[in-house]
Amino acid sequence: MDHSTSDCHLNAGEVDYESESNEVPEVEVWVYLHFTVLTRCILQPLSVVDDELVPKVGMTFTTLEDAGKFYRNYAKAAGFSTRVWCTNRKGNEIKNQLITCSREGKWKSKISPTEKTNPTAGLNCPARIYIHTLKDVVLDHSHPCCPSKAEMLKQHRELSMSIRRTIENNEEAGIRPSKTYQSFVAAAGGHRELNFIEKDVRNYITREVRNVSEQEDAKEFGKYLLRMKEKNPNFFFELQLEEDQSIKLAFWADARSRAAFEYFGDVISFDTTYNTNRYNLVCGSFVGVNHHGQSTLLGCSLMKNEEIESFKWLFQSWLRCMGGNAPKGFLTDQCASMKRALEACMPTTVHRWCIWHIMKKIPSKLNGYKGHADIEQEMSQVVWNSQSKDSFDRNWNDFLLNFGLGDNKWLSDLYEDRHIWVPIYLDHHFWAGMRSTQRSESMHSFFNKYITRNSSLIQFVKQYDNCLGSREQAERESDAADFHTVIPCATKSCIEAQFQDAYTHAKFREVQAQFRGKANCITRLKNSALGYSVYEVGEQVSSSIFNKFVVTYDSVAAEVKCHCLLFESRGILCRHALSVLSFEQVSQVSPRYILERWSKKVKRRHTHIKSSHDEPLMEPRSKRFDQLVFRSQNICEFASESEELTAILHRAYDNVMAEMEALKAKRKGTSSLSHEDANLESVNELQSPLRIRTRGRPKNRLGSKLEKQIANATKKKKTKVLSEINLFDAASAAHSNCSQYQGHVMSYQFRVPAAGDNSLGV
Repeated sequence: MDHSTSDCHLNAGEVDYESESNEVPEVEVWVYLHFTVLTRCILQPLSVVDDELVPKVGMTFTTLEDAGKFYRNYAKAAGFSTRVWCTNRKGNEIKNQLITCSREGKWKSKISPTEKTNPTAGLNCPARIYIHTLKDVVLDHSHPCCPSKAEMLKQHRELSMSIRRTIENNEEAGIRPSKTYQSFVAAAGGHRELNFIEKDVRNYITREVRNVSEQEDAKEFGKYLLRMKEKNPNFFFELQLEEDQSIKLAFWADARSRAAFEYFGDVISFDTTYNTNRYNLVCGSFVGVNHHGQSTLLGCSLMKNEEIESFKWLFQSWLRCMGGNAPKGFLTDQCASMKRALEACMPTTVHRWCIWHIMKKIPSKLNGYKGHADIEQEMSQVVWNSQSKDSFDRNWNDFLLNFGLGDNKWLSDLYEDRHIWVPIYLDHHFWAGMRSTQRSESMHSFFNKYITRNSSLIQFVKQYDNCLGSREQAERESDAADFHTVIPCATKSCIEAQFQDAYTHAKFREVQAQFRGKANCITRLKNSALGYSVYEVGEQVSSSIFNKFVVTYDSVAAEVKCHCLLFESRGILCRHALSVLSFEQVSQVSPRYILERWSKKVKRRHTHIKSSHDEPLMEPRSKRFDQLVFRSQNICEFASESEELTAILHRAYDNVMAEMEALKAKRKGTSSLSHEDANLESVNELQSPLRIRTRGRPKNRLGSKLEKQIANATKKKKTKVLSEINLFDAASAAHSNCSQYQGHVMSYQFRVPAAGDNSLGV
């Protein structure tokens, strides 16, 4: 058999690989530094491990931590992992410590082996070291050890400071853990080059980054609101609490949103169809439209319920935030509670239901009728193509009569509320191009990428900050494009040049679309008197369909009006009106048709305000690390220009590293902190005293006679149970106490185990 085909070795015991059993044979065969060939495994000698890493008799270490680290390094090279089994103390001093292979012991489950499917690592492995007092070392294992696989054991996987900071930054930016891990893989050149796995990244995020308890979550949310208020006094928030001080309603808006309301608060879309976070709070967002036609956030809310009183509180808070100025138009979904609350809080505001939600319900509401596809098509024609209120009423009644839908309650209720959802009843008001709440829902889809049902309030507000930042950046980029570039005119029209000079790129493209559509229009004068003309404009929408629109033009007042109401509802002159202006040979439109709202020349106050964003509350070490990385990047970039510069930097690194290690070694021990040299950073680094770990109740506690009788009666039973339980990893306890033992000398010594030696050495 070729001995080079395996990197596994077995130091104790023979394993029958033909058997289905996972039991370790009872007969122990101790193997020392030589090859042993089994049925399907080739064993390698301990000499494959560097001799400097193998524990030897007489080795000494200055600290307990150094001794444990040395054995862990040996374990990684040999292909296994370790754990602290027990630590024996006398007062505050460690007398001895037992470190074993992680596969020591064997758990005896009460569940039948045929039913228990979880993997187990326990194989009663004898490999162990005794530190200080017992001075024993056992290097032999009862299982195969594979050095090439050791890096995948949990003990040997670690996240460096650089990796941890990258994970934290990516989590702040809303990058998924899988993408974060793949970026590490790409940077390292493959999975094998990393000493951690994707699960470690996810565990770090769950344990460190997202580790906010439900009790602390609300407190951290409140602290966030206060921090934002301190950064900018114009930050606004209001909370309504339950009797137990839990959050019932919350509303907040940053200073930039409040300033933007001055320019874009004429029409608001509000939607609460998005539930988020672990508390099932409903997220509601106030969304407006900026001068580029982009969505802009004007406030956010979290609600425990969707009752009328809750909406009243929310709308009143929002109005106070915006200086008491109610918007001209307000879009919501078909929520009766919202409708009642709006009527009470904003009686002068025009309320509009989202037409998209209504039309989407047609299949489910009318699916039981024969020919429901034709019903849906005809209803859409009536809703969208009626050019007057009277024509809509006639068309609707004909629609119900033709399909026998006169007794349908859903359609009857819709007709009663036609004034808050049918376009012809609403388009004579300005809506900035909005007919649905999909702008609000697009904001919610942003959150949905990064927020789960288990997300905390702090995670939610951080993503809300990110959403604010992304909206601000989109507006800044569009403003810059408007300033530095020009969209050429599509025609020779002087009117188009007017809009080119005044409007933002996004809105000018909408104007150009109307100029192109003018080619499909045929204008015919119907009558004219005293400068007032009535035109009929026929628009060819297909090879056989012409839609007719009535356009009036007043040459004295320079006023044009089309029955399609595009300008009234969107602020853009329609192709029908442009056809009439061209027919009248008008070269310049009245300033009333060039809305300041879409202008790129207006200096808006909110553009000088930075959107709200919470600064990360980093530990002092993380802050220092980020500062060092930022400065070192410039140095490394400069040094990488040539081999000579790189060599200089390497020498400097070596010298600095040696100096820092010497200073660190010199400072080992106790230190003091006085009022003369104390600062915020030094106070932040203070740690709590070591937690005292005891077994059971304190020994000096006075117990009753009955308690002593119970303790004596159960002593034997308790001893028997404990002897059968495999004690789990106590490494964290040893690690947390190791700093107390600076200066103690620890030593390793070999002892050949006697037959049947199974003691723990305590």
